[in-house]
Amino acid sequence: MIVFLDPFRSLPDRRQRGKVIYSLDEVLLLCLLAVLTGAESFVEITRFGTKKLGLLHRFRAFADGTSSHDQLGDIFATLDAENFQHCFIASVASLTGAPAGVIAIDGKTVRRSYQEKGRKAAIHMVSAFAARQRLVLGHVKVTEKSNEIVAIPKLLDMLAINGAIVTIDAMGCQRAIARKIIDKRADYVLSLNDTQGTLCEEIEVFVEEQ
Repeated sequence: MIVFLDPFRSLPDRRQRGKVIYSLDEVLLLCLLAVLTGAESFVEITRFGTKKLGLLHRFRAFADGTSSHDQLGDIFATLDAENFQHCFIASVASLTGAPAGVIAIDGKTVRRSYQEKGRKAAIHMVSAFAARQRLVLGHVKVTEKSNEIVAIPKLLDMLAINGAIVTIDAMGCQRAIARKIIDKRADYVLSLNDTQGTLCEEIEVFVEEQ
């Protein structure tokens, strides 16, 4: 569990030092263990911390116990989301090792995320899934004025994919994306459809010739 915390040492803690009661590593460790047992909210994480304080003492001091759900929300609100994601992905990589095998990158719309009131668009995410480990390595939200072609390179920048085979559907069949995968010393399998007419024809001719 302590290995999990190492990549988070670079995560800035923006709280005023004199007012910090619960250290960031204690908060992160509490949340990790609680989520692994099925907690899905700050209230449930707090309940876990209260019941399992003895277990938590095995890893950190927790001299002041565990924080309330309101305090947890306030602490996470101060964290930089992008930095946190980079640290989390690095932490997962340190536990699982380099993702050998297939990494499937795919975009999905979050169920029930569309809100008709205010016409809030549905949330669309691009995720990287390590097939062998059956583990999501990371994901990036697709902005409303963008698409997966923009989000996929951002996701690849976060991942350690050396030696892996990256699969992406036809949306990701772009020269820049293929080049980024090669630069990160991985191989790719990119889907192709007939909307990419010239490239599709060239590949058909190549296959027939070979």
